[in-house]
Amino acid sequence: MAFPVLNLLLDVAVSSQAATNSAIGMIGSFLAAAALIVVPAASFLIWVSQKDALERRR
Repeated sequence: MAFPVLNLLLDVAVSSQAATNSAIGMIGSFLAAAALIVVPAASFLIWVSQKDALERRR
């Protein structure tokens, strides 16, 4: 038997609806993290970089 863990998971009889809800929740968490952390941090870094470039030209 090459995949004993896979057989164990298939024997548990987890409903596809529960798996779908879990996947949707995980994707929602990734999007929320991007919206709350990555986008503001990237915006701040771009702003600082542009401000620094303008100051160097003077």
